[in-house]
Amino acid sequence: MANRAAVFVHRLSGHSLSVRRLSIYGSRLTLHARRLHASSAGRSFLSTLLQTAKTKNPITAQWNGQPTHETHPELVAQGETTPGILQSEYDQRRRNIVDSLPDGGTAFLFSAPMHFVSPHVFHEFRQDSDFYYMTGWNEPESVAVLQKSATARRGYTLTMFVRAKEPEKELWEGPRSGLETAVAAFGADEAWPIRDFAKRAAKLIGGAHPVYADLDGEHGLVRSEQCGELRQILQRSNAGARVRRLTPIVQRARLIKSTAELQLMREAGRVSGAAFAAAMRACGPGVSESTLQSTFAHASKMALLAPITDRSTLTTDHSAPITDRSALTRPAYVPVFAGGEHALCMHYVLNNAPLRAGDLVLADAGAEVAAYAADVTRTFPVSGRFSEQQRDLYCAVLSVQEQMVRLCHADAGYPLNEIHRCSTHALATELRQIGFHAAERDIERQLYPHHVAHYLGLDVHDTIDMSRALPLRPGMVVTIEPGLYVPYDDRFPKAFQGIGVRIEDDIAVGQTEADIENLSASAPKSPADIEACMAR
Repeated sequence: MANRAAVFVHRLSGHSLSVRRLSIYGSRLTLHARRLHASSAGRSFLSTLLQTAKTKNPITAQWNGQPTHETHPELVAQGETTPGILQSEYDQRRRNIVDSLPDGGTAFLFSAPMHFVSPHVFHEFRQDSDFYYMTGWNEPESVAVLQKSATARRGYTLTMFVRAKEPEKELWEGPRSGLETAVAAFGADEAWPIRDFAKRAAKLIGGAHPVYADLDGEHGLVRSEQCGELRQILQRSNAGARVRRLTPIVQRARLIKSTAELQLMREAGRVSGAAFAAAMRACGPGVSESTLQSTFAHASKMALLAPITDRSTLTTDHSAPITDRSALTRPAYVPVFAGGEHALCMHYVLNNAPLRAGDLVLADAGAEVAAYAADVTRTFPVSGRFSEQQRDLYCAVLSVQEQMVRLCHADAGYPLNEIHRCSTHALATELRQIGFHAAERDIERQLYPHHVAHYLGLDVHDTIDMSRALPLRPGMVVTIEPGLYVPYDDRFPKAFQGIGVRIEDDIAVGQTEADIENLSASAPKSPADIEACMAR
């Protein structure tokens, strides 16, 4: 376990365990916590120095609930809390949020709950994005409490409530990181078992200071059991009027990506590009939409598996061990692989029909790398070559997309809403050039009914409460995704009816046009590149 000497476990009344941070200077142990709770702690110091001291079971004694540098050095480098993100960056994130709180303010962050398919059968766990952004902790049944304090070493204290190490449960449910790891590797000043949250939360909200928490389920999110417990405590103590929403503060911070975050998103774009190329090569008449979906998922994994390369000769030694980082990726969302007229549905996700010769495939898919998402769309011909009408429509949308990408810099002064208005006008112009005359109101209501852009990051539709009327700033990452969906309607040219086209890239906003970076540029996009890829 990380930094075992850095934490001290002591027994409390009621047989609860708490972990507090220590520093070691010579033979002296200096307790950073302000007080010890129980005199029995000294008597049992050696036996209770670690929760895991009582078992030799590697599930409990050696494994964590998520990768750390000690257990997965190929995924988490020295000094990182999570893949690609340093411990110091998590600390700075918390400092930035605390700076937005009044003196004495307390913020509660809740992990996501587990979701079940059926009794005892669970979905893959996905952490709440605000919670992950602030802690890096990737387990359910967890709470992080930030308290602003002028006397604290870091200007704040971080108390975490997490699942304790329990060998009997870990035998069935898998390893947990436990209290010591929360302190030693994740920056908590103190950690308590999650079962103690309800009885200790009242003390944490004492006084007249504001409380920041997100207690209501929004945007389809289900809140954890501990969120409900805090709501009840606030109601009983008549403190409800002191509660403020926390997520707008966290989302404002998440909106601007750090250098490390941009690198992870760059990797997500690269992985997605490789997966799109693989899906294009697998495409053909009779192949199922489902096969393309599976090909994309498999290729995303394979893009993070590579033999060690001799950098002096740039040759690969196939007998050498491989570097496999595929555990970092999974689908960022349920993808769209829509053949033919299925593309007229914005989010067609059935993906169960055979592809037909002469049709197009609209594929909207993205890989997540170390929790950061890509969101990319490509449209390509089932048979490997565009027809004349398909090429005309595709190139019209491509031209609009490229024009809008060039507006994604701070010097242009455009918010996403204005870029959308520009895209509608540009699409009308491009369509007229191919003899497709449509009023802008028809484009907005039917042919192109969605927005051209959204923010991207830990979530696919990232920082959902942040307005698209904000001027773009360096560090933002946005999608640019114009589309055209021609229904079976005689108001529109018959040759184009039943065709859907969308082209989407992930764009890192620059200060100037020269600073714009297309994070998903490796996915084949021009008609020539798509046809060349599919011909291989």
